[in-house]
Amino acid sequence: MTTRQKYELAVQRPAAGFGLISVLVAIVLLSVGVLSISGVLTQSVSMQTTMSVRTTALNIARGYIEDVKSRDPLTLVAEAAVRVNDRGELDSGGVFTRELTVTTISLHLNEITVIVTTPRSSPISLLTWIYDGVY
Repeated sequence: MTTRQKYELAVQRPAAGFGLISVLVAIVLLSVGVLSISGVLTQSVSMQTTMSVRTTALNIARGYIEDVKSRDPLTLVAEAAVRVNDRGELDSGGVFTRELTVTTISLHLNEITVIVTTPRSSPISLLTWIYDGVY
């Protein structure tokens, strides 16, 4: 082996392990990227589930407030919380609870509030005023 060949071999030697280090660094960077994306996807699925539950609760409240508005205003009274299913029908095993409050604002004006509570988020509350039509 000539001196020139030994020199070239010595110059190439430090760079010989550099490929392995590059691969390890690339794997670490790829791992960090994949973990951050999986965290975002997990949070996205959680938020989608929460919003789906809240949308169902809002639909229950809307449907019930429309039902209350179709009743005779003079007979409206508060209702205790009852369990309902995702269609708003009474169900002892339902995951939602629905409550109706009636507050007198003035002589012929009532404030009607429908509150629907959900298992995993804050309650949904819809409010309307109903005039009893008496002069």
